Amino acid sequence: MATHERLIKAGLDLFHRHGIHPVGLDRILHQAGVTKTTFYNYFESKEDFACAVIDRFGEEVHQRIQLRVDGAHGSDVKQHLLAIFDAWDELFDHDSFRGCMLMGAGVASGDIHDPARQAAIKNKQALLHTYEELATHAGIGNARQFATRFGLLVDGVLIARHLYGDRNEVEEARRMAEQLIDNSLADSAK
Repeated sequence: MATHERLIKAGLDLFHRHGIHPVGLDRILHQAGVTKTTFYNYFESKEDFACAVIDRFGEEVHQRIQLRVDGAHGSDVKQHLLAIFDAWDELFDHDSFRGCMLMGAGVASGDIHDPARQAAIKNKQALLHTYEELATHAGIGNARQFATRFGLLVDGVLIARHLYGDRNEVEEARRMAEQLIDNSLADSAK
């Protein structure tokens, strides 16, 4: 595995387990098996590295969602949107998943200018944009409002599933999402 990739993988693992700010550079270097000099050949700072790790997490989530949406049965737009829950559920079932890194990084710092927080927000906004595109494709009139509401449901289930570890929250949020989709489609048809 290439050095850059080892560093990113170490960051994903450590930041998931312990959070971004509590993990020191020495711990990252030890887990990746690289020297400080090598680290600085790839990243300007730990903040730069944290943003790269957050971006990787965001990319992986986005790819997983896209795969699930593309694999949804037929042209049923409702199933395409509900596939987003399946993608997140798959992540939760993976042994290395410790919650949504975007949410963790977004709330870990009270500083609105914190680079990790800004990277998390950028990636969350990209997910909302994906939800909006799917809603537009589904024929939902106010796709932006739908995406915001849908995103709140997804975020709520992420928190509940992480805290309680119970799949019931996923099923309840899925039912709420179905109602939101049905209501939004009905409103758009008026």
